[in-house]
Amino acid sequence: MYLFIYQLKQAFLSLKKKPGFVLSVVSTMGVTLGALLCVLTLAYLLLIEPLPYPEQDRLFVAEHKVLGDKKETKTVAYSYAGLVHLYKSKVAFEQAAIMYYDQDVILSHLSQPLVNTTYATPELHQLLASTMATGRMFAASEALDTNNPVAMLSYNTWQQKYDGSADILEQKINVRGVSYRIIGVLAKNFVEPELAEIGRETQVWLPWDYNQTDQVSRKSFLSIKGNFKFIGQLKKGLSKSQAQQLLTPLVSKRWQEGVADMEFFKDWSIEMRVRSVKDVMLGDSESIAVMLLAGVIGLVLIACANISNLFIARTAEKQRQMAIQAAIGATKKHLFKAMLAETSLLMLMSIILALILAKGGFYLMQQYLGAVLPRVNELSLNRITLSCAALITIIFALFFAKLSTRIINYRELNASLQSSGKGSGLRVSTKTRQVLIASQVALATLLVFANFSLLKDAVKTINTPIGFTTNNISTLTLNFSSTPLSSEEEVIAIMAEIIEKLKTLPQVEAIAHGSSPLDGFGIKLLTKLDDNEGHSPYLKRIDHRYFKLIEQPLLQGENFTKLDSRDNNYSMIVNQAFAKQLTPDGDVVGMRLVSINEPEFKIIGIVKDIVIPGDTPFGSDDVAAPIPRAYVPDNLDDNNFILKIKAGQSISRQQLGKLLAEVDARYSVFSFKSANEMLTQSLFTQITTAVTTTVLTLITFFLAGIGLYGILSYSTQMRRFEIGTRMAIGAKRGDLILLIIKDNAKPIISGLLLSLVILLSVYFFFSVELSTYITLQLAPLFVATLLLISTLSLLACYLPLRRFINSPAISNLQGSE
Repeated sequence: MYLFIYQLKQAFLSLKKKPGFVLSVVSTMGVTLGALLCVLTLAYLLLIEPLPYPEQDRLFVAEHKVLGDKKETKTVAYSYAGLVHLYKSKVAFEQAAIMYYDQDVILSHLSQPLVNTTYATPELHQLLASTMATGRMFAASEALDTNNPVAMLSYNTWQQKYDGSADILEQKINVRGVSYRIIGVLAKNFVEPELAEIGRETQVWLPWDYNQTDQVSRKSFLSIKGNFKFIGQLKKGLSKSQAQQLLTPLVSKRWQEGVADMEFFKDWSIEMRVRSVKDVMLGDSESIAVMLLAGVIGLVLIACANISNLFIARTAEKQRQMAIQAAIGATKKHLFKAMLAETSLLMLMSIILALILAKGGFYLMQQYLGAVLPRVNELSLNRITLSCAALITIIFALFFAKLSTRIINYRELNASLQSSGKGSGLRVSTKTRQVLIASQVALATLLVFANFSLLKDAVKTINTPIGFTTNNISTLTLNFSSTPLSSEEEVIAIMAEIIEKLKTLPQVEAIAHGSSPLDGFGIKLLTKLDDNEGHSPYLKRIDHRYFKLIEQPLLQGENFTKLDSRDNNYSMIVNQAFAKQLTPDGDVVGMRLVSINEPEFKIIGIVKDIVIPGDTPFGSDDVAAPIPRAYVPDNLDDNNFILKIKAGQSISRQQLGKLLAEVDARYSVFSFKSANEMLTQSLFTQITTAVTTTVLTLITFFLAGIGLYGILSYSTQMRRFEIGTRMAIGAKRGDLILLIIKDNAKPIISGLLLSLVILLSVYFFFSVELSTYITLQLAPLFVATLLLISTLSLLACYLPLRRFINSPAISNLQGSE
C-alpha cells in the first residue's frame, strides 16, 4: 500500500511535466464520462428505479377505449357519467381515485396567474402516500358530492406565488368565482404521477365536485373528454388481465344503456384497458433512454480509442525511464503498478469533472426535456451515479494501465538502455493499429447513421407546411369569474363590445372569433343522409373572418357570413380530407349531414387541409393519414379570439386585462398565446431531437477524426525513413499518398463492413421494434454516411503524411532513427 502511495506521488510529479497530455485525457474522458453518467442515471430512473409510491406494483390506471361498430378504437377517453359509474363500482380495485386535469386563473392573486389545476377525489393522495409541508391533504370531508370548497397548493406554488407565507393556511384563493380555503401544501419532495402529459405539474389541487363539467354533461355518456383519469389499487391476487375481464362488461353495458336511443352508436362498445402507472408514465421514453445510452456508449468507446492512442504515445515516450527501472530489477508487474498509479490519477480527475458535468446535465434536462422525458425532475447525483462513477474509474484505470504495459517488450528494455534508445524505439504492432482503426470507423459509422436517421425524420416534420400562417397571430381566451352565469343574450352583447374594444387597440390589425388551429379541435358525430354512414371529423366553431385571418385558402364554395353566426344557421365548411371521406371525388358542396339532436347541416364550402404536429385522425393510429375536419359558425358568445398583431408590435396580458375590466369586471385573461410559440411547443420533441442528433453527429465526427488522425499519425511517423527513401529515389507525391491509403484501406473497409454487419444483425433480431426506424428508404442515407466516414478516413490518412511529403527527402532521412 505504501509503495502504491509512493507511486501515486511519482505519477503526480511526472504528470505535472505534461500538462498538455493531462488536459487532453481529462477533458476528453471527463466530457464523455459526464454524458455517460448523466444518461446512465436517467436510464436507471426510467428502466429500473421504482416509483416513489407504496405498493407501486398494485397501482394501475384504467383506460376507457371506445370501439366502433367494426371494433376499431375510436378514442381512449371517459365520459363523466361512465367514469363516476366505474369509480363507484369498486369491482376490481380496493381503493380508487378520479381526476380532472384543467387550467385556471387564480383571480384573488394580484397578478392573476394561469395555473395547472387538478380536481381529484381524496383517495388519490392516500394512494400516493403524499407528504405535506404544512396542513393536511383532502379527507372524507372532500369526498364525492360533499361540495366542500378547499384547496391544496404545490410546494413551488406556495414559494413562488405566495413567497412561502407562514400564514398560508389562513388564506383563500378564488378560482372561477369560487372561494377555496387553503388547507395544505404538499411537500417539496412530492412526486406527482405524470398521467395527463409529461412534464405537467399540478399547482393547485381542488375537490372533484368543482370540476368544470356542466350539469348536462355530468349525466351524459356522450360528452367524452381526454382530461379524465382513473387510478386505483388492484385487489390482492387480481391480475390486470382479470381486472380488464371484470371491468369491460360492467362499463360497456352501462355505456350502451346510456346511448341506446341513438342509432349512430349501434354496435359500438367499450373495452377497458388496465395498465400499470409506471407504464403510463414512461410511454415510449424507455426506448428513448436505450437509444441515448447506446449513442453515449458509442461516444465513450470512440473516446477510449483516442485516449488509447495518447497512452501508447506516452508509453513510447517513457521507454527509457522504464528501461532504467527494468535494469535495476523492476518486473513487468512493477511497471504495471507504476502505470496504474498514473492512469488512476488521470481517471480520478476525469471522473470528478464528469460528475460536475453530469450535475449540469441534470439541470439542462430538467429545464429543457421536462416535456419529453418523464421523471427528469427526480434526477440527481444519487448512490447509483456515484457507484457507477467509482466503477468506471476503476475499470478505465485498469484498462489503460494494462493497454500501456501490454505493448512493452520487457526483454528489449535492457537493449534499449544499452543503445540509448537509438534505433530501438517502441513500436505498436500493425494488428493493434488496424483494430483501433477498424473499431473507430465502425463505431463512427453506426453513430452517424443512427443520428442521421433520427435527424431526417425530425427535420421532415419540422419543415412540413402546416397550411395556415402563425406569423403575428395570437389566441386570446377569456375567463369568467362569477356565478350564476349570464344569459346568452347578455354574453353575446358583452363579446361584441369586447371585439369593438380590441379593434381600437393600435397594435391590432384584425380580429376573429374562434381559437387557433393549434389550440385543438372538438369531435363531431355526423351521419350522411343518403346511406346513413357515420363519420366523426374534428370540429371547430369559427366566424366569417377566421379563414382570411389565418390565411387558410377556401378551395370551393363560399365562406360563412356574419348572418350565419347571428341566426345560428346550420351551414358547414369541410376540408379536403373530409370531403374525400364523404365521397371519392370530393364533390360535397350542397351535401347534407345530420348530427345527434340537431337539425341538418348543409356543406357550403371546402377549405385546404392543414397539418398540426402530433394530430392523428379520430379512431386511427396512422400519424400520416389526412385528418377530416369540419367548421361550423360560432354563436357569438364564444370567449376565444384570434388577434392579428401588426408587425413589430406587441400587446401585454396586463393591457388586455385593463381593457376587459373597462367592459365587464367579471371577465379576465385566461390565456394569451402567440401562435408561433404554440407551434414551436407542438414541435418541441422534433426540435429537441434535431438539435441533439446534430450535436451528437458533430461530436462523433470530431472524436473519430481525432482518433483516426492519432493512429495514422503514429503509423506514418514510424514509416518516416521509408517515405524519405522513396522520395530520394523519385517517388511522386501522388504515389506516396496512394501508398498510405492502400496500406490503411483494409482496416477502414473492415470497419465499414463491420458497421453494416452490426446494423443488419440488430435489425434481424429486433425487426419488430426497429421497423419504424429502419426502412429501405434509409439506404441512400447509409450510403451517404459511408461516403462521409470514408472521406474523414482519407483525410486522416493524408494530413499526417502532408508534413513529410512537403519536406525535402533529406530532412526525413536525417530525422529518422
